[in-house]
Amino acid sequence: MAGEIVYADLNIPGAFSTSKSLHPSQHPNSTRCPRWHRMALWLGWAVNTFYLLSFVTRPCEGQTGRQRTTNGIESNSSLKDSQSCLNQSLYPKPDSNSTEGCGCKLCPADWLPHRNKCYWVSKESKTWSESREDCSAKSSQMLVIQDKEEMAYILRISQLNLVWLGLSVTSPERKWTWVDGSTFNETLFPLPGTADRESCGMIKGNCTISETCTAVAKWICEKVALK
Repeated sequence: MAGEIVYADLNIPGAFSTSKSLHPSQHPNSTRCPRWHRMALWLGWAVNTFYLLSFVTRPCEGQTGRQRTTNGIESNSSLKDSQSCLNQSLYPKPDSNSTEGCGCKLCPADWLPHRNKCYWVSKESKTWSESREDCSAKSSQMLVIQDKEEMAYILRISQLNLVWLGLSVTSPERKWTWVDGSTFNETLFPLPGTADRESCGMIKGNCTISETCTAVAKWICEKVALK
């Protein structure tokens, strides 16, 4: 049995006589088993070492957990801001101007946001009427320039290509009119050339000209950005 030691008296002639002096039970202050004590000490050292290592590594594990939590919050911050802005745009509160400071502009894919508009630039060339139909199919309209800053932006994204303006001459008034029905302001930019019923506005390089509507050029569609 574990932990029990069996003792036997050996009667050897000529040996040291009294067996009682050899029996450990007769000496209450003597060490019972040095080997057992060594095992107990080794076990105690192993347990203490385990708890010490556990204590040392536990703060590192806690710090890692906090770091992961912080990274998760930071990674979701921009997404939450976008979702919040979208919710404010789609579900505005009555008499609330909360979306004014939101700063987000929502445009379809492949459309360029600028101020309160979205712009789509074609890669092919069509006539003025075909270009207008294409913009209508995209739930948008051809270019309607409102100020010189917008014109500067259009010149930049058009890359000096021939681009149709949403501008044509109405009949019988023979006045330059935008596709949204507004009258062209001649102080905005010059539009040299004839102004007959077959004339349409076009950007040519850094200039604006009057061109026959049956000519072909690239075009740009625009729509109001969702805020």
